[in-house]
Amino acid sequence: MRERRPLRIVHTSDVHLGAYTGMPGDRWESRRALMEETFRRVVDLANDSGAQALIIAGDFFDNDRVPPETIEFAASEIARFGGQTFLLPGNHDPMDAGKLYWRHDLEGIARRLTIVRAHAGEFLEPEGLDLVLWGRAYVESDWHFRPLEGLPRRMDHRWHIALGHGHFVHDGGETNRSLLITESQLANARGHWDYVALGHWEPHADVSSGGVTAIYSGAPMPLSDANKRAGWAIVADFDDNGVRWRKHRVDTRPGSEP
Repeated sequence: MRERRPLRIVHTSDVHLGAYTGMPGDRWESRRALMEETFRRVVDLANDSGAQALIIAGDFFDNDRVPPETIEFAASEIARFGGQTFLLPGNHDPMDAGKLYWRHDLEGIARRLTIVRAHAGEFLEPEGLDLVLWGRAYVESDWHFRPLEGLPRRMDHRWHIALGHGHFVHDGGETNRSLLITESQLANARGHWDYVALGHWEPHADVSSGGVTAIYSGAPMPLSDANKRAGWAIVADFDDNGVRWRKHRVDTRPGSEP
């Protein structure tokens, strides 16, 4: 079996482009512009770091009513990245029929973008990379949606990244939460999945469990400045030494947490 080629990814989530749409006033217009700027910095990071893949783990858009210019901005920024982008829908931008991802052809503008569309889960196997991804697209009609439910076991020479947009709980925790991701589910991924790219939490968090690296990237910019643990993107390297990741600040406003 041949060795896996090294891989570098940038991981982000909860970008919430189009937030505060319809709210009048300079304050909200400025806020929307800042949120776009932080995503632009995520793309800059992906290009400048030489990443081969950009992963967006849900809630890329804030709602289904974002204006066309927001869609165009998002697609053009993704197209600016020289590698391949993989986008998982979240609870703010679900994959239900007639919703945003069916009405707008983002992949037609950003040719190296692949959107996870299968509610039951699907593999993505990009050409040119020793990489396999798996994710389940959220739909609003599934009230009991579990992002990593049915996560298959996969073993071959490639790197394996699972995508999940949901709420992590330790075993014995609040199992009544929506979009539940359990500690046991992560532990079951051991030996099969090298990295679990998570979204749904605006704060960055490391919830690695049972020997599985599982990371919430956190939002590039929080919806509210009361959240002091957002403002990051993740750069992760996969090579003979295993998986290593680091935070990179993309919200560079004065007074943001270092």
